[in-house]
Amino acid sequence: MSDFVDFWDGALALELSRTLAKGENMNLHQLTALEDIRQAKARYCRFIDLKQWDNLKNLFTPTVNLTFYGVQGELLYQFTDLQIFIDQTAAMLDNAQTIHQVHNPEIQLTSETTAQTIWSMEDWITYPEDVNGLFKTLHGFGHYYETLEFRKGCWLTTTLSLKRTILTIA
Repeated sequence: MSDFVDFWDGALALELSRTLAKGENMNLHQLTALEDIRQAKARYCRFIDLKQWDNLKNLFTPTVNLTFYGVQGELLYQFTDLQIFIDQTAAMLDNAQTIHQVHNPEIQLTSETTAQTIWSMEDWITYPEDVNGLFKTLHGFGHYYETLEFRKGCWLTTTLSLKRTILTIA
């Protein structure tokens, strides 16, 4: 456990050093907010990979707007009903093995209770041979664009847009 704590302490120290190098002032509340947002996104990936759909649902506002775009910029899916998004995601991924990762966050605190983020993402979805579907594997890259609000003591996503840059389906 200490390695994990050391890693996140190092991440906070790195953020503070970047801020100081830019000559910006950042207080403990802002640093905590940045870390809380990073942790929320890490939970997002973990909940998808572990198929913890109720926990995933708790990362969003009830009125979230979710959009997913293909490599050519075409709209693939749009959800304004959180439960429909959760149900369809569960139906699509329950029989699959998934790896979902995010990297290189750009987090801008737009107020004490709002933020905007951009994340590089990679996902890999593999279905067992005995599962019939449109594909057996999906491997993709892209960027998440999000807005978040601080509500009831935690950061919740209010809009999420995934824009794919590479998508390989077999």
